[in-house]
Amino acid sequence: MKKSKGFSLVELMVAMLLGLLITGAALQLFLANQQSFALQQTLSRVQEDGQLFVRYLREDLRRAGLEMDGVTALTDEKGIRFATVGTVPGSANGNDYDRLTLAYHGMSDCEGSAVTILSEVVNTYFVNNDGKLICKGNLTGGNGVVLLDGVEAFELLYGIDENQDGYANVSRYVEAGNQGSFPVVAVRFSLLLKEESNSLPQSDGSRKFYVLTKTVSEPEDRSIRRIFMSTVKMRNYKWDAV
Repeated sequence: MKKSKGFSLVELMVAMLLGLLITGAALQLFLANQQSFALQQTLSRVQEDGQLFVRYLREDLRRAGLEMDGVTALTDEKGIRFATVGTVPGSANGNDYDRLTLAYHGMSDCEGSAVTILSEVVNTYFVNNDGKLICKGNLTGGNGVVLLDGVEAFELLYGIDENQDGYANVSRYVEAGNQGSFPVVAVRFSLLLKEESNSLPQSDGSRKFYVLTKTVSEPEDRSIRRIFMSTVKMRNYKWDAV
């Protein structure tokens, strides 16, 4: 009858080594999946935030100039003066971001404040020094509402109709103040968003982003950045001006 034998020391060491290798591989796979999930989550959040803002601003631009007859013209704000022929687009803000101001008849401004009879909604979009894109209404006198964080560029171009043949077609896009006496029939806007969580596994090196006519140089970091752009054809321009 044979005597039973246990594992030798070498066999135990080999088994322990295999166990450690398998555990290490499983842990590495778990960490990689966790990092990939965090990256996808951050990317989805940036995409969602940018797309929601684009949709919101597009809707507000389409309302610009609605039923402006009989109300005070937009004169003091830097922005699009849809109340008069030869609209005046908003000029650059002090911190090198463009500023956009829209006026129209509506139920409430971007801060949720209700309007009164024969009063216009005036919404001003700008980026503060902290990279927050803010919309400020004209009805409360507050500081505005934050729409986006991490904005590194907000640029605007204005499509003007130089033909004035009765058809509202864009002849070319110009920066604020360069539209002359021609009516603005479209607005093109673009913004560069950055997330702050350093989700990329490694830096992509210094990069340049082209936001309409502006070039933005970024340092080497692990932040995700995305450019969003849209063009909106205006609905409430003066028909006798095109």
